[in-house]
Amino acid sequence: MSLTPSEIHDNPQHPGVQAYVYNPDQLIADARNLVTQPVLLASGVLKRGTVLGLQTENPVQVVAAAGNTGNGTITGIVLGTAIKTGGYKFVATTATKFSVTSPAGDDLGVATVDAAFAHAEISLTISAGATAFKAGDSLTLNVFDAIGTYVECVRTATDGSQNPLAVLVDDADATNGPVTAGAYLAGEFNAARLIYGASWSLPALVSAMRPYGIFAKTSISSASPSNNSAP
Repeated sequence: MSLTPSEIHDNPQHPGVQAYVYNPDQLIADARNLVTQPVLLASGVLKRGTVLGLQTENPVQVVAAAGNTGNGTITGIVLGTAIKTGGYKFVATTATKFSVTSPAGDDLGVATVDAAFAHAEISLTISAGATAFKAGDSLTLNVFDAIGTYVECVRTATDGSQNPLAVLVDDADATNGPVTAGAYLAGEFNAARLIYGASWSLPALVSAMRPYGIFAKTSISSASPSNNSAP
């Protein structure tokens, strides 16, 4: 990205006035102990105060072809040391046999329904559903390159982001791809202003954040005082 600089001289001829309104949201319980750092936010439209987790494993997604006869799926996924990002293709040659192709187009062998398939790139089981597979059915296992990025912390996640490591500093929109955002990596926060999903209860979240130096304090209310007589 190229930037066009604006020249500022000693005596600008076009003075201007700008006004800013400070609207405290009471997210911070004690500003003395804050530690901030830029992070790469992977996805989502997130608000200031959202609790974040760091993805330390490649997230995966299983997609069944729209015209499949069988309704089984892929379970027991374990990423190997030679894993590649992209789509792994599983195409049924019979009701119980699938050819396996890597994202690079390499033939990885044959997977048998309800039997473990093991390879240096990936291990898994194609599990049968209520309706048997038919030759031509296909499944795609997408492996995403997201290690090192932050997402909203979900307690049931399995890619590392289930650990509440940070709190988002400002609103951020990553719907069109990863963006850089500010995050609090340590500090004391008003629990009533933290944003987190239904997978967490507040007591569980408070306990889970504590080992990472993030402390949530309870308050009577997170609303601004109606009569503040402080000087």
